[in-house]
Amino acid sequence: MWYNKVGYAYPSLFLCVRKGSDRLKRLGLAALSAACVLLTGCSALNFSVEGLVDAPKLTKEQEEIHQALIESVGSNITLKYPRNGDYRSAYVIANIDDEPDSEAIVFYEYKDNVKDNGMRINVLDTDEDGKWHSVKELHGAGTDIDKVMISTFGKKSGDLVVVGYQNPATDDKTLEIYSYDHGTFKKVGTDTYSVLETMDINADGTKELVTVQKTVNPETEKITSRASILSMENGELKREHTIDMCDNVSTYVKAVRGMIDGGRSAVFIDSTTAEGLMQTEVVYYRYSNLQNPIQQSKERLLPRCTRPVGYYCTDVDGDTVVEIPSAKPMLGYENAVADEMLYMTTWSVYKDFYTLEEKYTGYYSIPNGFFLAFPKRWADKVTVRRDNDTGDVVCYKYSGDINTSTTELVRFCSATKNNADELEKKGYELVDTRGQLQYFVKFPKDTQDQLVLTIDEVKNNFYIID
Repeated sequence: MWYNKVGYAYPSLFLCVRKGSDRLKRLGLAALSAACVLLTGCSALNFSVEGLVDAPKLTKEQEEIHQALIESVGSNITLKYPRNGDYRSAYVIANIDDEPDSEAIVFYEYKDNVKDNGMRINVLDTDEDGKWHSVKELHGAGTDIDKVMISTFGKKSGDLVVVGYQNPATDDKTLEIYSYDHGTFKKVGTDTYSVLETMDINADGTKELVTVQKTVNPETEKITSRASILSMENGELKREHTIDMCDNVSTYVKAVRGMIDGGRSAVFIDSTTAEGLMQTEVVYYRYSNLQNPIQQSKERLLPRCTRPVGYYCTDVDGDTVVEIPSAKPMLGYENAVADEMLYMTTWSVYKDFYTLEEKYTGYYSIPNGFFLAFPKRWADKVTVRRDNDTGDVVCYKYSGDINTSTTELVRFCSATKNNADELEKKGYELVDTRGQLQYFVKFPKDTQDQLVLTIDEVKNNFYIID
């Protein structure tokens, strides 16, 4: 059984990972890269990330900061790591004032009720001798950290620290904004949010905070959401340029910064609905206000931005323009039960004036993070099955029945670099590599079928998706 990023099970494994192992790597102290757990044959394993990753190792500078921290607050603490965003370490080192040297921001909580429960944020600085010392400790607003952002928000705000806190038990999220100036560390703003991103969304040369905030009507219990721009002006947090979000959202799952086709910055927001589906909304700035074309023209656009859970919008081809997925049953799977269903995925880009334009259509393996765009000559002629003996993904010429479609066109599998030689001896060819994982294809011999791809065609239509 394989699982996608949000824990939904995929009983049918459409890409086999060969015998071997690939250790998860660390990005900084906390960020994890994708990894595969490999067993003999094509079996997969449910695994715990914590059981595979070594304990974080501190750099020399972090050790000095940590020593200064425990000298100030004691050693009975547990470090807390941001779950999302660009900063994934419990030690964030950045220049947050107008002096040339950097400061350290550390997140932790006290063990065993030594002090009041809850998150702590502590700023440390260096003295004239370069020795680290704690400046001030403040309470945080939650029990975990969603994300940390450091930037100038508004033309006169200076560098600020924005921390998004969350309480997993209630799914509540709170942002707090802090300033550090002339040795004074203080909170200067707070708000609630469901989505929080920072970007120069209105192209004015400074970054803004873009949030989505839920509101519950106490009488009807109806949930409504609005996206807003937040900025700091003269020490005050201001909300402006709001736009309605779709009213059928159950949970906001993921947000991606990127571009719409045409070069405008946008936030692509994936959410789940009460019906158990996933959908995307696009928020960007135009005509002196935020725009959400999916909500503004939902009868026309929302059906094309809705699909099964697990299909996230992403920049498929690395051109900064984010694609939105949609899915329909693959040829031969129209009447398949849910556990056996295999989808054809179409990636579309939003073009201005309420237009979605299809860019790629093909097979997307969610558990293994690759997408094969089907060439035009494959349209309505090719389907995909898994080889139960090898676990390979196999593309077949469709004969009208999935069970009788036996003309093989190409097959895919993956392996670590340590096992590449074995596959190459069996006639597999390397297509692409991501870290220690390599993707291979094998073409049928002695066939003149015009649907068979060349290795160059596969390489030009193969995308690894993070």
